[in-house]
Amino acid sequence: MTIPETGSDRGRLVGALLHGLAILDMFERDRPVIGIGEMAQELGTHRSTTSRLAATLAAAGYLESVGEPGRYRLSGKLAALGQLVASEDQVRRAARPALEELVQRLGETGHLAILDGAEAVTIEVVDGWHTVRMHSWAGKRSPAHCSSMGKALLAGLSETEVKSRYPKPRLATPTDATIADRAELMRALARIRAEGYAVDLQELEPHLCCVAAPIFDSTGAVVASISVSGPDIRISTATVPDIARAVREAAWRIGTRLGAARPIPGWAPPDEQPSV
Repeated sequence: MTIPETGSDRGRLVGALLHGLAILDMFERDRPVIGIGEMAQELGTHRSTTSRLAATLAAAGYLESVGEPGRYRLSGKLAALGQLVASEDQVRRAARPALEELVQRLGETGHLAILDGAEAVTIEVVDGWHTVRMHSWAGKRSPAHCSSMGKALLAGLSETEVKSRYPKPRLATPTDATIADRAELMRALARIRAEGYAVDLQELEPHLCCVAAPIFDSTGAVVASISVSGPDIRISTATVPDIARAVREAAWRIGTRLGAARPIPGWAPPDEQPSV
C-alpha cells in the first residue's frame, strides 16, 4: 500500500488507519509471520508506535500473536471477510445471464440486490430497453421495507432477525403506499413466502413499481434478490402476475446455478410451467 505523503488526499485520510492497513499488506504466502521490527522498518515508524498498531489489529481480530512476543500472523477473520466478497461475486456471476435475459424479455430495468442491515443494496443493473424506464446504478441503497427486492430479502429472515433490523414499531413512509408499521411488514413477508415474490407498487417512489423474487443458495438461504422496475403505466396489479412468473423463473435458474434445491421449505414452490 502506498501512503500519500502530501497533497489534498492526505488531509482527508487517517494516518494510523493507513499504517494499520499497510501492516496487513505486508503479509504474503511466503511471509506468513512478521515481527514488530520488520513492520516498523517498512513503515518508517517508531517501534513503540508500530507495536501499538499491531496490538490494536490483534485486539480487533485481524492479527494474532504467534511464537515469541511481538510476532504476528493474519487471523481467520480476514479469510471470513474474503469469503463474503467471493460469495457476492459468485452470486453476481451466476445472476448476470438470467438478469440480461429477463430484461430482454420484459424490457424493464433489472436489478440484483443483497441485504445490508435494513437496506437493499443494488450490486448489478441491466438497463431496460423501453424509452421510458427506471434508471439505477450499482451501489444504490434503498430502504428494504418499501422496495420489492428488499422485501424479498427480508422474507428470508426469521422474525427475530427482522425485528432486530426494525426495533421500532413504526416505519419510515416515503409515500402514502409504504408499509407503515412492523406488524404490517411481518404480514407482507408471510405473503411473500407463500407467493414466492414481492411487489412494490409506488411504495418507494411515486409512479415507480417493481416485482422481485428471492435467490436461494445451496443451503436454502436467501442470498440475493432479482427484480424488474418500471413505471406504473406498465407494472400494475393487472400485469404483476405475468411479470412475477418471469422474475421467479429467472430467480430459480440463478438459484440452480448456486446449488439450490427445489422446493425450499417454507416458500412457494417454483411454477411447474415456465412463463412465456
